[in-house]
Amino acid sequence: MPDPPVSALQPGPPAPPASDGAMRAGVRRWRLVTAVWGSVALFSVGQIYIARTALGHPPPIIPLLVLELPVWTFWALVTVPIVMLARRFPLDRRQVARSVLLHACAAIATAVVSVAFLTLWYQAFNPYPLSGASVSAWFWQYFRQHFVVGFMIYWAAVGVYHAFTNYFLYRERELETSRARAQLTEARLQALKMQLHPHFLFNTLNSVSALVEEQPDVARRVIAELASLLRASLRTDGLHLVPLEDEMSFLERYLTIERIRFGDRLNVAVRVEPSARRAAVPSFVLQPLVENAIRHGIARREDGGHMWISAERVNGCLLIHVMDDGPGVPRQPVREGIGLANTRRRLGELYGTEQSLALCERPGGGLDVRVEIPYRVLEAGHGSRG
Repeated sequence: MPDPPVSALQPGPPAPPASDGAMRAGVRRWRLVTAVWGSVALFSVGQIYIARTALGHPPPIIPLLVLELPVWTFWALVTVPIVMLARRFPLDRRQVARSVLLHACAAIATAVVSVAFLTLWYQAFNPYPLSGASVSAWFWQYFRQHFVVGFMIYWAAVGVYHAFTNYFLYRERELETSRARAQLTEARLQALKMQLHPHFLFNTLNSVSALVEEQPDVARRVIAELASLLRASLRTDGLHLVPLEDEMSFLERYLTIERIRFGDRLNVAVRVEPSARRAAVPSFVLQPLVENAIRHGIARREDGGHMWISAERVNGCLLIHVMDDGPGVPRQPVREGIGLANTRRRLGELYGTEQSLALCERPGGGLDVRVEIPYRVLEAGHGSRG
């Protein structure tokens, strides 16, 4: 089963000119109108054919089509001014009384015109025309039979127009809301990430200041490694998702600084499954967890301690563990620091309820920070901006 990809934002094709878009939209609308009224015409022809056949007088198909199709073509053509009028006078709260009155008059006029057209057409081409010498008699006969139908067809066209218009307005508002939410999420993620970088930098410089007087050579090495680490962080600036392999490379630079500080007191073992290395993870996600393990676990022990970092793919998820053999889970609830709290919020913004970050007691003693996120991969050579 192929890995689900996470595409980077790529520039799309240039937008077509507005006139081309309007022309294509007009063609689509005409196709829709033609399809609707064509279906109604065929239904009417079928209904008449079945009824005549049941009475024992099956009509010939071609003359029946010639007779009925122009009737519904009339309504297809009339649909255009009906829609234009409905657009000009919509049935909304601001002018509902005036619009209803205007459309009622227009519906009466349209129904009368349709009856007049029907009278002329049916009398000219119907194999069974009405008898009588008076045209007015023919008109009133058809009026009694078809006026209400024409009146209702007008209102049906207005109703369908408003239904489609409201649907597209609803979709447009949904898209606008979705875009606004995406922009808000982007801003939140960027703010959280911007808090993490100064937090990490402050802690590292604080460590350097403690080494400057006692171990100046070590302090210079830490500063050189910190400069290399900051250059690496600039390459992922603005990216919210990076391959785990890149994140591990960044973490290794950070651990180099911590090994300089702690020497033999810090022992780190890393185990990452090959398939997990391609997984997309939030950039700068491991450093706060590792820093938390060092500061609150290993640094509190005089003889130092061990840390285990692992990542594996489990049932469509990426499971990451950052474990240490320090004091373990505090007996009393403590307030999470900036690193851990921001990491938790970033995971929530990126994955919603499909993620978890838990602090658990390690079976052999110490703390196990467990992160679970959906397993996804990035396109080769790309990070993702959300």
